[in-house]
Amino acid sequence: MSGASARPLLIDCARQQLRVIGALIIREMHTRFGRRRLGYLWVFLEPLLLGAMIALIHGSRGRFSGETMRATFEFFAIGYILFFKFRGIINRAATTISANRGLLYHRQVTLPDLFYARHIIEAVACTGVLIVFVIAAVALGGDAPDSPMQMIVALGLMLLLSQGLALMIGAATTEWEGLDRFVHAFSYVMLPFCGVFFMVEWLPEWMREIVLWIPTVHIFEFLREGQFGDKVKATYDLGYVAGWILVPHLLGLAGLRLARQRIGLE
Repeated sequence: MSGASARPLLIDCARQQLRVIGALIIREMHTRFGRRRLGYLWVFLEPLLLGAMIALIHGSRGRFSGETMRATFEFFAIGYILFFKFRGIINRAATTISANRGLLYHRQVTLPDLFYARHIIEAVACTGVLIVFVIAAVALGGDAPDSPMQMIVALGLMLLLSQGLALMIGAATTEWEGLDRFVHAFSYVMLPFCGVFFMVEWLPEWMREIVLWIPTVHIFEFLREGQFGDKVKATYDLGYVAGWILVPHLLGLAGLRLARQRIGLE
């Protein structure tokens, strides 16, 4: 028998990384919202207020079939929550490494852990707000979602898509520091094209072929099918979305592995 120590079990490694991510979540919450518990409410209030205002502004135009204010409010409020999560995750990706560089001297902390902690906060906040909007809509006399599980899957798909892009952006900003300005501009330019304000069936045929190249459009279509059921005609390809999730994750994780070596902390 050699004197080498036994390698830790996979389950032990997983538990350790979960504890690390949990600690990073607490640190991120303290950094962004302070140490007072009342400040933590802002993580829910920000998407809640923005989603409600966007819904009121666009919902008053009555573009959803049925022409009722309640239906349009549900359409825009819940849709904007997904975009808020997408925008929040990719916009914060550029500063994730620089804001937490000192933590990387702890070997248990990996670069992906820094991103996962931030993404969990965004996902929990937006999921909570979406539940609030759904309950409020039903309480005001609206119909319950046709498939709540499909809506939850849509939330998960948007999280994974955003996370893959965020990993790529985070790795790229270790080489190009000015990339964050482009990312912020891109997130605003994408707003009218991402699918939050329209359904594919509303568009002319030539425009449909263009917007279906955008992966977020498929996720919004999938969300609205789960929300409204056969009241809408959804157009989506989950296989295409899966490709957009897998490839950025692989590229982003590979880029972060190289970035850890470049920043000289190991």
